[in-house]
Amino acid sequence: MAHGQPEHGVDNGDTEQGGGSPVPGAREASPATPTGALVRYATPPPDASPFLDAEYEGEPVRFRTVNDIVGNPTPPGLAARALDDELHFSSVEEPPLFAAVEQDESWRRAMLEEMSSIQENQTWELVDLPANCRPIGLKWVYKVKRDECGEVVRHKARLVAHGFVQREGIDFEEVFAPVTRMESVRLVLALAATRGWNVHHLDVKSAFLNGELKDEVFVKQPPGFVIDGQEHKVLRLCKALYGLRQALRAWNVKLDESLTRLGFAKCETEHAPYTRRAERGQLVVGVYIDDLVVTGASEQDIVAFKEEMKKLFHMSDLGLLTYYLGIEVEQGTDSITLHQSAYARKLLERSGMAGCRANKTPMEEKIKLSKASTVAKVDATGYRSIVGGLRYLVHTRPDLAFAVGYVSRFMEDPREDHLAAVKHLLRYVAGTVDYGVVYPRHNGGKPKLIGYSDSDMAGDIDGRKCTRG
Repeated sequence: MAHGQPEHGVDNGDTEQGGGSPVPGAREASPATPTGALVRYATPPPDASPFLDAEYEGEPVRFRTVNDIVGNPTPPGLAARALDDELHFSSVEEPPLFAAVEQDESWRRAMLEEMSSIQENQTWELVDLPANCRPIGLKWVYKVKRDECGEVVRHKARLVAHGFVQREGIDFEEVFAPVTRMESVRLVLALAATRGWNVHHLDVKSAFLNGELKDEVFVKQPPGFVIDGQEHKVLRLCKALYGLRQALRAWNVKLDESLTRLGFAKCETEHAPYTRRAERGQLVVGVYIDDLVVTGASEQDIVAFKEEMKKLFHMSDLGLLTYYLGIEVEQGTDSITLHQSAYARKLLERSGMAGCRANKTPMEEKIKLSKASTVAKVDATGYRSIVGGLRYLVHTRPDLAFAVGYVSRFMEDPREDHLAAVKHLLRYVAGTVDYGVVYPRHNGGKPKLIGYSDSDMAGDIDGRKCTRG
């Protein structure tokens, strides 16, 4: 039971504290509370109303809800709430089920926004289920969107289909869709820096809902939005939904067709970058699913492209690129810098190495580790989680590439000496957390391609394999 404030001069300083659950077997008592008695407070049972007096084991009980104690927060949006964060964990955390957020105003608005996008896009139509057809279930997935500093930006609710029950050849055919590599993203940013261009960021709202389906797919009505009197009916999809096996391919085909009609040509050897030549110069667009980075010689061409895309899709113009795929982007007058400082700090905290003593090198000199190590085993899941985080950090930290590749060899059966090498690497990250990739601006001129290579002859002591790169 939770403590409350005493009423009628009752002293509850010695009140027993419990778990906050309804009092078992509570029965109605006289409305008047005896002076000098100890009062217990509890949350009311489902069939009881607040402020009801009761007794439990001969002691007076008064029911209270959390809102009775702290008051109703207004306005209900998370950004405007000024009470302690612990009282609003449901709005900060990502709930797993619809029932957990059905009455939460922040998540309710997010679900209404998603349903509005679906209806505006004419994604489905209400029909009777044909014979010999099986509808696919839907569920809500909730996500708290944060910025590069980890601050909450918005609550996002996504309606997702149970694609895992789809049957190949019946519910879908082709599912392959290309996804850009991080090397392509860096290429676009390096090109922009070399030529002195600014890089802009666009986001397609509810992108997968734009993909047109070739297969006939039926889904159940979404939780919380079942039409009264039409509960027996299902939804026939005209366009894709998130979670469908063919959704990514349908969206990729739609976007590719749209950019092609706008005069863009895809790179022959890479699927993500698109280019278009205009009178004022070249325009380059990099695509990662529904995130677009746009750069070019003319700001007028960039503005014109944004307007063209807004006529085709619901777009969010995020301005100059500052954060992309977990990477912080700083566009200065002299350079474009990519780094993952916030991500590196979170990785150190997650691995228990925050505030550790820093190292000056990522690995010990002449270190020799083997898969046949006989020292004690360590938790393989934790080891893989840390090394996986380091592998993502390599996107902007080429100085970590060799060391991370080396400790990645032992993820199948990690030992204490392997973990010691990982901790050494984390200490180096702690001392270089703000390091990143810097592309100097040249403001014209032909870019120079410079490459580096190295090799290690039979350096692998287990299989005597060579390392090169």
